[in-house]
Formats: sequence, structure tokens, C-alpha cells
Amino acid sequence: MGKLDAINFFSSNYPCTKCFNNQKILKSGKKLELADVRGPQPRWIGDRYFDSTQKICVMLINPGSGDKTPENEWASLKKMHFAKTHKDKEVFWNELMDTNKNGMPKWGAWDDLYLKTLGLNKRKDSVAFMNMMLCASKGNSYTTNSLDLCFSEQSNKLLSLLSPDILIFSGAQTIKNALKKPQSLTELRKKGGSKSRELNSVLIKDSIKNCLHKSTRFYFMGHYAYIKKEDHEDARIIASTVYNM
Repeated sequence: MGKLDAINFFSSNYPCTKCFNNQKILKSGKKLELADVRGPQPRWIGDRYFDSTQKICVMLINPGSGDKTPENEWASLKKMHFAKTHKDKEVFWNELMDTNKNGMPKWGAWDDLYLKTLGLNKRKDSVAFMNMMLCASKGNSYTTNSLDLCFSEQSNKLLSLLSPDILIFSGAQTIKNALKKPQSLTELRKKGGSKSRELNSVLIKDSIKNCLHKSTRFYFMGHYAYIKKEDHEDARIIASTVYNM
């Protein structure tokens, strides 16, 4: 698996709308609506990720709604889907990676938490980010059902393709959806103390583990939105553990 597989995954799945206008997926009694940015959105995948000796992937929950996103900022998604050649698709993929690169410093505390405190800045070309739900929805809405549906239909394939050695679940909802028995961030932090943010693989849902090789290690941390000092502490503990393996 490699970069071309990632490009083909997002290109071929651009038309997917299974989570939207779906009677089985309701938020406050209403169906989820597509956001202004349509289609599964790739997050940053470093150019050397697939050749890295230690592939690190950070999994978050869903893309932002895109309500304030300039109309043409993600236009390359549609262009990549309709492109006829691999060469053209790669051009649009590179544009999407530039969109991520230029966007990350504007996404709240993203840079501070993931690139600086977690230490991924020096490893940016060898790291990947992904969302459990790949499409954005109006009002930034999602439900457990939409997360489960997207993962069973789409994002599980992306996770298999990325096949990380280190998988970091970021955010309370992401962690909740990854565990067989939900536990709060507070509970997990208390158990890990000041030295560990690793999750025993027996706690992880089989649907996630089945996408990965048996040696994959799992970690948890807070989210870049509504940042707290505990989130930076999570990142520091992971950084001190993972990069010294």
C-alpha cells in the first residue's frame, strides 16, 4: 500500500453520501446534512509516510463543517475524482495536501498540540492524520451511528491502507468509539498516571484491530479544540514514550 492507494481511495469514494439524509442517522430528530465541503476529506498524509520505519497515525473524529471555508479551498477533491489519469489525480492530491499544510496553523491549537508538544513537526513527512467520519456535515453534527457507519463502510479501509505502527486516538469521542467499553478521558488519565497514555489492545474494538497488524500500539490523548493543560500533558507523555522505542 502506498500514496497512489490513498489517492485512489479518496478519489473513488468522493460520491459517498451514506450518512446523509439517512433515516437511521438522526441528530435531535433530524437527518444529517452535507456540509459545503462535499466528499470524504483527506487529512495530512506525509510524503514519506508509507516508507517510514515507524508509521504514526493520529485519528480524530470528523472534519469541521466548512461553513466558513472559502468555496474553492477544497475544490481539488472534486477535480481529483473526475481526473482521467493518475498523474492528474496526483496533482490534485498534492493541492489537497497543501490545503492541509496551510490550514493546520489556522485550526485552533492544532499546531501547538500535535506538531509542537506531540513533536510531530520534525516528523511531519512521516505522519498521517485521519478522521473516524470522513465527511463534514452542516453544524458539525455527527452521531454514534454515523461514526459506526462511516467506519464500517469507508474509514476502516483507509485505516487498513495506512496500517500504522502507532495509532493515537485524539479526543473523548474518538476514544469512546474506539473502545469496547467506553471510558472517560479522566478515568484513562488517572489509570495512566504521569508516565503512560498507552491503551492495552484488549480494550480496542475488534473492528479497529482487524484493520491493523498485531504489533500496532495504541495511545490516547485530548483534542486540539477547547484545549486544556491536560491535553498538552498527554502529548508530552506520548512523545517521551513513542520516540524512544
